[in-house]
Amino acid sequence: MSISNLIVHEIQKNSSSDKTLLIARPEEMVVDDQAMALSQKINDLFNRSGMNTGRFSNPEGSDEGSKLPGLINQHFNESGFSDFVAFTKACAAEYVRHLETVEDVEGGLLWFHHYQVQDTSFLLIVLLKRKEGVVLNADLSLEQINQIEMDKLHMAMRINLTAWKAQDEARYIAFRFGRAPRHESDYFTAFIGCNEPAAAATETRKLVDLTSAFCQEMNVPQKAAVELKRVVADRCLEKVEDKEPIALKQIADEIESQFSAEQAKKFLDLASSESFNLEKEIFVEKAALKKLTRYSGSNKTITLSFDSDLLGESISFNEATQSLTFKDLPKSLLKQLQKDLGK
Repeated sequence: MSISNLIVHEIQKNSSSDKTLLIARPEEMVVDDQAMALSQKINDLFNRSGMNTGRFSNPEGSDEGSKLPGLINQHFNESGFSDFVAFTKACAAEYVRHLETVEDVEGGLLWFHHYQVQDTSFLLIVLLKRKEGVVLNADLSLEQINQIEMDKLHMAMRINLTAWKAQDEARYIAFRFGRAPRHESDYFTAFIGCNEPAAAATETRKLVDLTSAFCQEMNVPQKAAVELKRVVADRCLEKVEDKEPIALKQIADEIESQFSAEQAKKFLDLASSESFNLEKEIFVEKAALKKLTRYSGSNKTITLSFDSDLLGESISFNEATQSLTFKDLPKSLLKQLQKDLGK
């Protein structure tokens, strides 16, 4: 990560007051070791799974909606920001415009971070909060201080400026709300000027359903279907670890290597159909992947969960009687059954 610009402005607002004050820093921050360490920490917090993605609903910006897209248009070009301080001051003022009409919310520190990863430029805007802390001085006395809360991010957004500038069709905005209540996430979404967010968990569930639907429509044999689902899950988990979105083309390549180019094309066609309408790239929610490799279900009296590759091996399903037959039961379960039935 190479940092080009870094600055922070303060928004002062109490939850009990409708008065909002912007305290703008007059110049950019020096990118020293301390700033680099804090920037990396913020990026690590942001890149946790479960973020939302989207695009600008009006890429040019508007007076009625968010002015943020227009401000980026005005100040950013291929070589960078023409005046980062002026840009961030205008963004902070736009943030205040959306914040001051909302009740029961507080201000904070607006962190603006423009950086590059290889040839791709990103803009990260984060709302940081202060919290009280205690330090031990050199004379072993205790002192109460205010410090930046770094245990979690409250609200944050990242724009892939390179993809946005190229008018890429992918969702070039990623953002998260932490545990902010709905009225807070609403004003932050309005500030961004983003389309209705698509949660990573929702997109992942659609990918899971898409993979199952593909196997069913193509009459993929059971063992091959289980293997394909496991491969898809593995590729997705790799992207979770790398904190990157997965491209549907990567999954299509796996299908082509396992089956044929024709079936890979059918997978992509199904992904773009009205039934699924999946983006070309999606962020993955790890927990939502479980349905790819496990069968599970429950009612008031029974809870079942098992790896999908056991079906047809130690577990068989009779569709006519809608029943499952288990072999190789867990030893702990066998002991319980034998003990109770032996009475």
